[in-house]
Amino acid sequence: AAPAPGQTIEADVQHRAGNGVGSVEIERAPDNHFYAEAQVNGARVRFLVDTGASSVVLTQADARRAGIATGNYSTIGRGAGGEVRLLPVTIARLGLGPASAEQVPAMVAEEGALRVSLLGQSYLSRLESVAIEGDRMVLR
Repeated sequence: AAPAPGQTIEADVQHRAGNGVGSVEIERAPDNHFYAEAQVNGARVRFLVDTGASSVVLTQADARRAGIATGNYSTIGRGAGGEVRLLPVTIARLGLGPASAEQVPAMVAEEGALRVSLLGQSYLSRLESVAIEGDRMVLR
């Protein structure tokens, strides 16, 4: 069943038996995007999974919750909404179900630039695969 509009989507973690490899399956939200709850330095963060984003990009509020300092937004990025001022950072640990990564390059967006943090290629490229199967995204 599809979640109600505005409801937070949580990843349904499926572990493959016997080989220790796991996968994360995410249902498509009513807005046709895929959202996942992940841990950033131990803080829970809701992400829009964005396979077209080159980097993980945190909102300023999510960065603060994860203990990541904000400050000099010296880098300019281009997104669907135009130019965004960004602060390059490194996430000590980013975990989504059984798939965690350490020392993940990321960006923090200037206040108000993003409504939700983006889970981009600086994390996704560390996975074995990212596949969309109907209304499910499967991360392995």
